[in-house]
Order: sequence, then structure tokens, then C-alpha cells
Amino acid sequence: MNDRTTPFEKTRPDKVRKQYKKQEEFTLYGWNSCMSAFKARPESLLRIFFSRARSSELKDVKAYCSERKLPFRQLDQESLNKVAAGVHHEGVIMVVKPLLPESAHRLIRGKMPDKGLVVALDSIDNPHNQGAILRTCAFFGVEGLIIPGAGKASVIPSSAARMAEGGLEEVPVFTSSDLPSALRDCREQGWFVIGADSSAKETLFDADIKFPAVVVMGNEQTGLSARVKQKCDKVVRVPGKGSLQSLNVSVAAGIILAEIDRRRKTRKKR
Repeated sequence: MNDRTTPFEKTRPDKVRKQYKKQEEFTLYGWNSCMSAFKARPESLLRIFFSRARSSELKDVKAYCSERKLPFRQLDQESLNKVAAGVHHEGVIMVVKPLLPESAHRLIRGKMPDKGLVVALDSIDNPHNQGAILRTCAFFGVEGLIIPGAGKASVIPSSAARMAEGGLEEVPVFTSSDLPSALRDCREQGWFVIGADSSAKETLFDADIKFPAVVVMGNEQTGLSARVKQKCDKVVRVPGKGSLQSLNVSVAAGIILAEIDRRRKTRKKR
């Protein structure tokens, strides 16, 4: 028989088909996110769609596809919007093999630099905030980002990857289904856990911070959960002078990481 499709494949429900496809493919869009992925792991590319305006800029990518017989196609704006499920693709969409996150336990059991820095998200599942924080982590050379989820079942969404502007290729992402337990393990390894919460009494700039350090950012509406706070060595806030005493969580993360990065680079005077 020429038909290689098995009876199971013929009868597999569409929902299961989509689940398998989701595990095997990931849609990247946005110029920086796509080109960073191609530069870091060209072997993961499966196919690419692009606008007429981007065609000449993708000369090397198209040549790569031609050599390996990978599909590439120029599309109009409406078609690109449909493929990306949005309008913020900047004229390029790559379908790639996904970077599946590993369990946070692998990060915790690994070797951490003396002044290593890790970021953990407590119930932050907004893709724009995830992506913006991931971009900031890449900027400051963070060793890993821990996000909510259970092992390989959770993946940074496409919209977060676009917001990260290539940060997904720079910062290893790990998942934890029980962040308090993961933070407990971090402390057992000698890592200093510092939580960020707008209701904290101590400010970021007054706090004594040790390394390696784990910065935990909480949900904008509810802040850090009680169980997570219990696992922190310190809980601090970013002080402000205005009447509005709240920050977007990704902005707060940028301020906190900038201050902690400054401290880990400062040499102690003898």
C-alpha cells in the first residue's frame, strides 16, 4: 500500500492533532525575535513567511531554506496577520521547533556563578509582562527565568517571545508548578531570595542583598502570595515620590535588576 497513514492517524481527533503540532512547532513573529532565533539555532527553522518589503533583507534566510528544501513564501499583509494571529509581526513570521522549558529543579541543581542572578515570576501569566521581563533579563545577563507551569507542558507564548525581542534565545526558561518549594530549594543551595512587593516596609536601595540571588516578582493585582513571601530572605519595594505608588511589573523588574546588577559589579573597597 502506498498510503503510509496508520489507522490511528486517520481517526485521531483534530484536538489531539493540534496538541501534537503545538508540541512540535512554535510560531515566532517580529523581526528581532525571528532573526535572533535564526542566528542562534538555524536548524530549528521549519518554514518562513514574509512581506514583500522584507524579502531582500531575508536573502540569507531564503538561501538557507532553498539549500534545505524548507518552505518559504511571500504573503500579503492580511495573510501575514492571519498566520501571526495579530498585526505586530513586522513583516516576518518563522515557524520553528520550540524551545521547551525544563523544570526549575534542573536550574537549582546546576552550578550557579558566585554572583549569579535568577528571576522568578509568581502568578505572572500576562504574555506582554513575561516578554518584557524576559527582555530585561537578557539585557542584564540573568542566568535563568522561572515561570509558572508544569515542566514541558508550559511554553512562553508567541506574543511574549515577540515582546522579548530575542531574549528567548538568550535566557534559559524554566518552569515550576510549586514556586514556594522551588524557592525553598534555592535557599538550601545558599541562594538569597528577594521578593518584590509594593507593600514591603524596606526599600530596594536600603536592603542588604547577597549573591547568588533570586528576584521574585509578584502579580500586579495580588502581589506576592503569602507562601512565596514566607520563602523570601527579604521583601522590598521600589520607592517613589509621586502620588501614584504603583509600577507595571515589568518596569519594576527593570529597576530592581538594574540596582542588583550594579551591586554585583561593584567591587568591595579594601
